[in-house]
Amino acid sequence: MPATVSLPIVTTKTGAEMVLIPAGRFTMGSPDGKPDEAPAHEVSIDAFWIDRTEVTQEQYGKLVLGNPSHFKGPDRPVEQVSWADAARYCNERSRDEGLEPCYDETARCSFQADGYRLPTEAEWEYACRAGSEGDYCFGSDGRRLKDYAWHAANASKKTQPVAGKKPNAWGLFDMHGNVAEWCNDVYAADYYRQSPAQDPPGPAEGERYVLRGGAWNSGPEVCRSSARVGEDPGFQDACFARDAIGFRCVRRAPAEKQSHKKPSKTQSGPRGDPVSQEPTSSNSSGKPSTTGFVYGEIYLRHQTGEGHPERPERLVAIVRRLEETGLMARLLRLDPAPAAAQWLTAVHAPGYVERVRKTCLAGSGYLDSPDTPVMRDSYDAALAAAGGVMAAIDAVVTGRAKNAFCAVRPPGHHASQDRAMGFCLLNNVAIAARYAQRKHNLAKVLVVDWDVHHGNGTQAIFDDDPTVLYFSVHQSPFYPFSGRAEERGTGKGLGTKINVPLPARSGDAPYKKAFEETLRPAALAFRPDLVLISAGFDAHEHDLLGQMKVTTQGFAELTRIVRQIADQCCGGRLISVLEGGYNLSALADAAEAHVRVLIE
Repeated sequence: MPATVSLPIVTTKTGAEMVLIPAGRFTMGSPDGKPDEAPAHEVSIDAFWIDRTEVTQEQYGKLVLGNPSHFKGPDRPVEQVSWADAARYCNERSRDEGLEPCYDETARCSFQADGYRLPTEAEWEYACRAGSEGDYCFGSDGRRLKDYAWHAANASKKTQPVAGKKPNAWGLFDMHGNVAEWCNDVYAADYYRQSPAQDPPGPAEGERYVLRGGAWNSGPEVCRSSARVGEDPGFQDACFARDAIGFRCVRRAPAEKQSHKKPSKTQSGPRGDPVSQEPTSSNSSGKPSTTGFVYGEIYLRHQTGEGHPERPERLVAIVRRLEETGLMARLLRLDPAPAAAQWLTAVHAPGYVERVRKTCLAGSGYLDSPDTPVMRDSYDAALAAAGGVMAAIDAVVTGRAKNAFCAVRPPGHHASQDRAMGFCLLNNVAIAARYAQRKHNLAKVLVVDWDVHHGNGTQAIFDDDPTVLYFSVHQSPFYPFSGRAEERGTGKGLGTKINVPLPARSGDAPYKKAFEETLRPAALAFRPDLVLISAGFDAHEHDLLGQMKVTTQGFAELTRIVRQIADQCCGGRLISVLEGGYNLSALADAAEAHVRVLIE
C-alpha cells in the first residue's frame, strides 16, 4: 500500500473540501480485468483539484433546487442524478464562485476553463489509486474493502454518510463504493487501445458515459480501481439503479502547480498545511442562473393576414409588458437559431417538412386547412420557433438558465406527424422533447398542455411512446374535438397520456384540482428528466376564442404547481413554450404572471 502523503486542501464556498492531486504518471487499466480494462497502459496526468467526497445532498441543494435522492440526509451523497444534472451542478458551482463554466449549451466540456467539471476517467482512476498498483487503493486484498468502502456486504442496502470509512493515501474518501460516480468521458469498450497517453479525454462521441467506483449495492469486483461501467446518461438500469449513482467535481490546477514527476511512494507529494479558504474569490452576483427568455424578430415576419387571431402583435404585447414591468431586465435573453432538418424529421415525416417548406416559399396561401395561412417567411419563422425552444433546452441543461419561457410563433401543438392545422406548422414542443432525449440524453419528458384546445398533434406523435408523459387540460367539446378522458395512449405508451376535458366556463378551481389530484401524482410517479409546458393562455377569462374562466392569478398557480414538480423530479429543469392566447391584454397579463413565478 502506498504511504499516506500530505497534499494541499481547500474548502470551497459550498463547503466541499478539495485536494490538489499532483501531476504524474500511472498504469491505467488492468491486464487481469474485463476486456474493456485492457490493455493496461501508462498515462500522464496534469495536476488537478478533486472533491475529497462525493457531492452531498446539502452541497447540491445550495445550488440546484430540489433533492432527487432516494436515501435522504444532508451528509449523504446526492444520488438519482443524471449525467446532465451533474454537469449542470458543476456549472452552477463555477458561476457561484466567479469561475468560467466548463460546459457549453451543447454540454461539450472546455478543459481550458477554470471552473468545475466531472473528472475524466483517467483523472478518476489516478486519484483513486493514489500510488497503488493493485486492484484497490490499498492493494489487492478484497477482504480489506470493508475498511474503505460502503458496498453490498456492509452498506445495509442504502447509501451512508460520506467520509465514514478510511480515506486513500491522498486523503480521498469513498472512491470505492457508496455511489458510483459519473465521469466526463463517453464510454467505449475498446477506447484503451487507441487513447492518448497525455490526459486522455475519452471518445468524442457515444451513447453512454462512464461510471466508476462501485456503489452500496456493488460487489468487490465492481469496486476495483480499474472497473468500468458504461451507462445511459439520462437514466439508470436495474444493475445501477438511480439511487446508486452520484458524482464529485474536479478543477484544473494553476500552471505553477503542474509537474509530470510521479509521486513517490515513500515521500510526500506537494506539501501544504490544510487550509480553510476558497480557491477563488466568489462572484458578488451570487447564483447567476435565472429564467431564460427566447424571442426573435423573425417571429414577427410570419404574417397571417388582417383579422387573423394568431398575429405578430401577440408577441409585441408580451415583450412590451415584460419591459414595462422591469421583468425583461431580469431575464437571460436567448437568441433562436433555425432548427436543423434532423430534429424536424425526428417527429415529422420528411415529406411533410418538405411540403411545409415549398408551400411557404410559394407565397401566400394555406397549409392543409384554411385556419393555417402561410407566406414566404413562415417557414423561416417556424424553423426559428423550433430552434428557439432547442436553445432554451441547451441553456437549462448546461446551467446557463434555471428555466425558460419561449415567446415563439407560429405555435405548434396541433401539428401532427404529417399535417398542419390550428395555426400550427411544426410541433415545437414535440421537436424539443426528442431533441432533449437524443441530444442531451434526458430519457423521460413530461409535457403539460394547458392551452384551451387539446394538443392533438403532440398526443398523436407520442401516443405509443412510454418515455413521454403527456397531460392536457382543455375545454370540451371544442376544437379539435379530441382529448377525451378515455384517450390514454396506445401500445407501450398506454397510460402515459392523460386528458382532463372540462366544460366551458370552467375556472381556476377545476383547473387547480386537475393539476393537484391528477397531474402531480402521475408526474411524481413518472419522475421526468425534463418538463415542457405547452403554455397556451387562451383559457383566460377574457380570451377571444375560448370560453373558459381561468384568471391571471390562476395561471400563476398552475405555473407554480408545474415548477414544484420540476423542482422535485429534475432539478427544476422546465421549459415553457407559448401556444395560444388571443386577447392582447389578457395574454400580456397571463404571460407576466407566468414569468414572475418562473423567476421566483
